[in-house]
Amino acid sequence: MKDFIEKVLHQKIEISKYKITKDFPLILIGNYHLYNLEVYNQNCILIEPIGSQGIPTDRKYYKRLKNLTGKECVLYYEKMSEYSRNRLLDDGIPFIWVGHQIYMPFIGLWLKENEARDLNKCDQISFLAQKLLLMAIYECWDNVTVTKAAEKLQVSKMSITRVFDELESLSVPILHKERNKRIIRCAQNKKETWQKIKVYLRNPLINEYYLTEDIGSENVKSGISALCECSLLSDNEYPTYALTKTQITDKKIRNKKQLPRDEQLGCVVQELGYIIFFNGKSIIDPLSIFLLMEKELDDPRIEKAIEEMLEEYVW
Repeated sequence: MKDFIEKVLHQKIEISKYKITKDFPLILIGNYHLYNLEVYNQNCILIEPIGSQGIPTDRKYYKRLKNLTGKECVLYYEKMSEYSRNRLLDDGIPFIWVGHQIYMPFIGLWLKENEARDLNKCDQISFLAQKLLLMAIYECWDNVTVTKAAEKLQVSKMSITRVFDELESLSVPILHKERNKRIIRCAQNKKETWQKIKVYLRNPLINEYYLTEDIGSENVKSGISALCECSLLSDNEYPTYALTKTQITDKKIRNKKQLPRDEQLGCVVQELGYIIFFNGKSIIDPLSIFLLMEKELDDPRIEKAIEEMLEEYVW
């Protein structure tokens, strides 16, 4: 026990029997070994099941022990299935799985397969996290867990767990903890949720390519072209398209002939960190249009068009 934790953390820890159990239920004392664990100058309780109680039972007594001791608690397993591990991650419950993983989010640690990774304070939101937040607004997510979010975005639960860690690190206000489970909950008023999270969001633009030829109208429109699809504005003489990094590579956009912005263009290609398809239209979503064009809001025509677009299609 001690050797594995010290090997992974690369530092000495203190472990001792937890003896203040006078008011604990007998079933708890009979089914779990309890230890004081001091790590990174924090004291917590290590909970080692005697035999196989099952994750639902372990989770119940983990919560009970947190209430009884007033301390953070960590489940300890010599053996565990991937399924059980994922259930604990979904619920944000700290655990140590010998030889595999240490997950202690209350001190900002995620250590997997003997490789340490700090859950650092984020300077800016990732594109996957931003996509999740915008989807949550559009769909008015309520009590959406890691598992549900992974299904909605069609990515792995591990990816969404990392996103939830990121949102927790950033203190994004629509991420909540209830009964040790992390969930996304949005206000029914979409504009209210937008106002809460807008400060965390960033321009999804990675790069722009000014091409001599139009790469084809079947592509998703972006920027001013997308805004014109949702308003009475007239588009430029050339269209603006959105492609992901993978699409940029597949279509060999970087190899195509490019021109300075002020010359006669065939089209502009915007490389975006994510694409959310909007209402069956071949355009990016309205909130991402806003984020792309926020610096152009000093143009009254664009400001008015964006306001009208959001009122009609989002709020």
